[in-house]
Amino acid sequence: MKKKLRISFSGGRTSAMMTKWMLENLKDQYEMIVCFANTGKEREETLEFVDKCDKEFGFNVVWLEAINDEKLKMTPSFNIVNFETASRKGEPFELLLSKIGLVNQNVPLCTRYLKTSVLEKYIKSIGWSKYYTALGIRSDEPQRLNREKAKKERLVYFADFINVTKSDVNHFWSKQSFDLNIKSYEGNCDFCFKKGLRKLMTIAKENPQLTDWWREMENKYAYYRCDNNGGLKLDEVKNTFFRDYMSIDDIIEESKFPFEMSRDESKDIDKYKQMMMWDNYLDSNGGCTESCEIF
Repeated sequence: MKKKLRISFSGGRTSAMMTKWMLENLKDQYEMIVCFANTGKEREETLEFVDKCDKEFGFNVVWLEAINDEKLKMTPSFNIVNFETASRKGEPFELLLSKIGLVNQNVPLCTRYLKTSVLEKYIKSIGWSKYYTALGIRSDEPQRLNREKAKKERLVYFADFINVTKSDVNHFWSKQSFDLNIKSYEGNCDFCFKKGLRKLMTIAKENPQLTDWWREMENKYAYYRCDNNGGLKLDEVKNTFFRDYMSIDDIIEESKFPFEMSRDESKDIDKYKQMMMWDNYLDSNGGCTESCEIF
């Protein structure tokens, strides 16, 4: 009997390459299903890319979104959507904020709530109980290859099957008829708090319209916290999305000063060298590259 494999398609380049490779090379070993969880804050280019991969490569993607379920309180239920009906105004994301207040580095619950839980509930609904989950993590990301966690939670990484680096991924997409039309530093979530300050400042300078939603959410939920009963309570301390208690307007103000903007590495096909800039505050980040994995 084949093992079951849930492929978590994040909408990023590595994840898409992994999905195609696994569907083509592991079909004799696994029964596979491809899932994409939309937070409502994925860039339009990401949604277009997921849809294009689905049509061109035959992924048969299941599009999922978190929806409110009062009986479940903090745990969401899900809707099955598609490219046309997927939320584009942050509706699933605001559902989370309306329950717990703002998310940030100290309370990074958006991935767990909007992706992992939704995917788990969907898989349970189709009768899968024991299965593996595939994540698009490359060989040149050793800090993300958590073997102990993988064994405990039945995870498999792209790097477990083939030696693949960022330059390999870029080379693969340079040979395709289409690509993800975002720059490497932009990422799928348009203003993810995991991004380093340099990336956020660059995005704010190039696409200032993307900051509007985040400002609206800060204005609505900055003084709320989750209480012990799963509801919101007022707090005297103002919260923010971004590290070092920076607000979206703080980032915009910082972007007005001269700085070296982030460079797009999505077309680099030479061997990729990872630069660990431990001492460079602008480049500190929470692991965000082009996508947000579900674990």
